[in-house]
Amino acid sequence: MMRMTRAWAALIPMILCVTWAQAANTQNGAKLYGQYCVTCHGPNGKGDSVGTPDFSRTNTLLRPDSVLYASIKAGKGAMPGFLGILRERDLFDVIAYLRTMN
Repeated sequence: MMRMTRAWAALIPMILCVTWAQAANTQNGAKLYGQYCVTCHGPNGKGDSVGTPDFSRTNTLLRPDSVLYASIKAGKGAMPGFLGILRERDLFDVIAYLRTMN
């Protein structure tokens, strides 16, 4: 039997906890955007309501996914939070769709 080094033994828990990443679904994101977001953010993401971000501007979407995720999940300003309304995967699908707007 091969002897396991201490370094490999330390990696085993991390290897066992890894899940396969799946690419976000922009089609689902577009559908959810149309259902939940278009009223305030507009069909082109330009922010039809006062204080809504313009997703067609690159600097708005330069924020990391984690920041956008937290804003959508908890809400920000007049925007309600979508925790419990959308699943985690759905939130990332919306973010992926937003990144196609610029």
